[in-house]
Amino acid sequence: MTAKIIQFPLDRVGKREASLPAETVARRLVEIEIGPAARPGAPTRRTSVFSDDTLADLHEAITGLFGWDEAHNYFFSQGCSRYEDPILFASQDRVTARCRKIYSAAETPVGAVMLLEGAPLFYAYNLTAGCELRIALLEDVAAESVG
Repeated sequence: MTAKIIQFPLDRVGKREASLPAETVARRLVEIEIGPAARPGAPTRRTSVFSDDTLADLHEAITGLFGWDEAHNYFFSQGCSRYEDPILFASQDRVTARCRKIYSAAETPVGAVMLLEGAPLFYAYNLTAGCELRIALLEDVAAESVG
């Protein structure tokens, strides 16, 4: 018996009915620290991303840092807001998503959530295994100083 691969209709992801209010995020380099949420003092990893990169881009950076494949769904959370994997987000009813403060990670810039002082961002990957990371802002680096 062979398996048939059915393409998921990703064209629904592009709809912005439940996206964050449009805001301009100045492009700058942001240094972040990523580590296990449940184990303070555990080894962490540091990386830099641009503030206008999306949370979906940050997801790709995190999976690369930890050596994970991109075979699992993910979401970010901060306070009562949740920024989902575009595939998870596509399955949401847009009105319900807006009421529950659920946004697409592919449409949310890192700078819109990471530049809030004292408000860490949490990242859940491989939802069945319960892997959760805490992402904290270290410092901003002016984009001009980079190159």
